[in-house]
Amino acid sequence: MSSLNLSLMEKDDVQTLVETLQKINPRELDRFTMTFADGNEAAWHRFIKGAYNHPITWWIGIFQLTMQMGIWGHRHRSAASTRASILWQISEPLRHEVSDGLKGKDMPLLSAIVRYNLKHRKADIVGRFLGGKFTSYASLGGRLGSKHLSWQTKLAGAVTNLGIASYGAAIKAVGKGHKTIEAVIQSILTGRPEHLPEGFRRESGAPLTDEEKKLLGNLESAVSEVMSLTQAAPGPIPIKEFCSRPENMNLKGVCR
Repeated sequence: MSSLNLSLMEKDDVQTLVETLQKINPRELDRFTMTFADGNEAAWHRFIKGAYNHPITWWIGIFQLTMQMGIWGHRHRSAASTRASILWQISEPLRHEVSDGLKGKDMPLLSAIVRYNLKHRKADIVGRFLGGKFTSYASLGGRLGSKHLSWQTKLAGAVTNLGIASYGAAIKAVGKGHKTIEAVIQSILTGRPEHLPEGFRRESGAPLTDEEKKLLGNLESAVSEVMSLTQAAPGPIPIKEFCSRPENMNLKGVCR
């Protein structure tokens, strides 16, 4: 799993979201936490600052992960764990296929979905995957920020954001009640979970084009990140971070 260290701008955005949600009416917060995974843009835009920096699926991924980590309490952690568990169960055949792909074997399901989407949904995925610019331009500071970052930093940021937004898209499919791996993959590719028409595999016999291979490689990486993030769980908090919190600074024997 790639590092989930966010940029300073991303941390500020997430902190703003957390603080905003902590201040709203508890009933409204409950409504939001019960429906955030369905990706309703109007609901998200009420609570996030700088929403244009990231797709809604990125925010779904962030919120799902903070819930998995227990930031919002045990009840919300349990709900997030349930969503992650459902996604893990749905994706079992996909995990086997990606494992085969890492060994150089064919990935028939992913290949068929890639071919179908490039033929029928290309406009939906060009900006999301092709070219490797998925969310990274805005999240790394736009035109100004990109000038001052090394290519290694840009690459790491792109991989991190791809994983978070892909995980959010997969959780969105679960949140909308989808139970098929095809709907999950469609959500990762296009941001919209949907069923594929019967017979979508019929065109998958010919060798993949270079464009299809490129998208397949990006999708394989995204799926690997999604599988890793379903297993994210709370870990020990470093003592320096623990003691930096105002409520803990004066704890005798620990921070003093």
